Amino acid sequence: MSDNPKRRVQMRFDENGEPIWPSCTSPENFQVDAMVVKPPHDVIPVIFVPGVMGTNLKLTTGEDAWVPPDTAREAIIAIAKSIGLRPKERQVFYDPENTEVSYDKPFSLPKDLYSIDQEEAKLRGWGSIFQSAYLEGLCGLEKTLNDQYLLPGHTRTEGNLLLDDIGTLQCLDSCVIEKPIQTRSKKKNLDPALAARERYNERAAKTRKAWDQLPEPLSDEEIRQFGHYYYPVWAFGYNWLRSNADSAEKLIKFIDEKVLPRYNGKYFRHQGKVIMVTHSMGGLVGRCAAKLAPDKFLGVVHGVCPVAGAPIVYRRFRAGTEFRRLNIGEWGFAMLAGDDAAEVTPELACSPGPMQLTPTQFYPPGWLRFTQKKAFGKEVEIARLPKEDPYEEIYKKTTDECWWGMLDPALIDPAGLIRNKDDNPLTRARDTIEDAKTFNTELGHYVHPNTYGFYGNDNKKFRAFGHVVWETLYTGELPADLLSRKDLGRTIKGKSWVSGNPEDARIPAAPPAGQEDWPQTPDQGTIRFQLVNEKDQSGDGTVPEDSGKFLKAINPKLAIASPGY
Repeated sequence: MSDNPKRRVQMRFDENGEPIWPSCTSPENFQVDAMVVKPPHDVIPVIFVPGVMGTNLKLTTGEDAWVPPDTAREAIIAIAKSIGLRPKERQVFYDPENTEVSYDKPFSLPKDLYSIDQEEAKLRGWGSIFQSAYLEGLCGLEKTLNDQYLLPGHTRTEGNLLLDDIGTLQCLDSCVIEKPIQTRSKKKNLDPALAARERYNERAAKTRKAWDQLPEPLSDEEIRQFGHYYYPVWAFGYNWLRSNADSAEKLIKFIDEKVLPRYNGKYFRHQGKVIMVTHSMGGLVGRCAAKLAPDKFLGVVHGVCPVAGAPIVYRRFRAGTEFRRLNIGEWGFAMLAGDDAAEVTPELACSPGPMQLTPTQFYPPGWLRFTQKKAFGKEVEIARLPKEDPYEEIYKKTTDECWWGMLDPALIDPAGLIRNKDDNPLTRARDTIEDAKTFNTELGHYVHPNTYGFYGNDNKKFRAFGHVVWETLYTGELPADLLSRKDLGRTIKGKSWVSGNPEDARIPAAPPAGQEDWPQTPDQGTIRFQLVNEKDQSGDGTVPEDSGKFLKAINPKLAIASPGY
């Protein structure tokens, strides 16, 4: 190799999937060499499966249905548009039967990503995902897996060391080395190997503090073995409104018909297997796919998989998407996803995918709590649900049957899409709940035998709803049949009024539709309940620790906890 300066040439791919490095000739006096880095011949594709709402969707007519904003300007436009959407319009945009994956969102790659170009990234499905949430991660995976060294083409003595991510994983269990004695400025003439090692040790020390349990560090032999393979990163966008079982079947088809055939040419060779990386609800898709075809997966990595569901789903059916005051980001997402029950219910009630995120029968029972606050802030627990079957005890209950019921039949079908098909909206919603029960029961405790997982247990910044709490400040004696009573009225922001005593003569009128609170004070003896907007458990913001760590309950070797990102 010459001592001339090097100009890195980006790898591209021809129509047959073969690697090429387009360049141009230059005058002999231009002393800069064009350098190409050839990938190994053996291929192990890496498939990333995003979480719920992480895939762009469009209507079958071509109009955008769900395309999360990636810039401040896009966010302003999207939020303004969402605020103007009425419930019946939201039902149309979130109709599982009338939506499909959109691959049309433009994106751009960083200039220092040399192992893939824009056209190849689009072919691999990168345009189907929520860019702000996932593009940086996909680029990081692509670079770390396929361009593992600081200075490709150089020797170790020239400072060619592993990237920080890999180097840190190599020295997690090592002690911090003694820093070299410096006689000159620390910014000059510092041995590259020592500088990188110090950087690795600093990051490893932070990692030790951040995780409850560390993964095993990589050995030198594993690093060498790692470098013998090419790991092209793909993204599997799926319609998250539909059943995760349907998406799992499509994932198998995606691997068989699109991913593996890409490497059937002369240069690459594969063994018909992939590595799968999932996020959140993508873990349900991935677990189901691995159960259908375990031999297609060399291994699986689950990030914050809601193994046993998330109570927040129930809460959103009654109060809409939660947000904290003065938190612009949370408020903006609430406007996009649905600010109240009238907006959320038509989006989710008949959507199998989101309904499969409700807490399963494997989630710790009693997560729906009813409490009474008495004098001096003393809290008395009234009741807990479910006892055994959350689908029958909670999800199928309507507001017409009991004041805390999850489904409001009047809010399910505002656009008349279901009634126009001579179907009953409540029957359709309950069928969707029954499908969710079947899906989670059949999936059960299955995980691929070669699985690694991590889950969030952040107790400060990313707390989650481990329980949903209906609270009352009513100080009187509560009726024994409280949970079976119907409401006197309710709001679409998580408030409900219940008769406290049979002899109450005056009953307040129901609030106008869409109004957050009643214009009058309920009579004495009327019990006012409201959903507590306080996340009570560590987690990742959405998936509580009780659900994430269920992977660990299945097999202690499968999962470790991380308090944040």
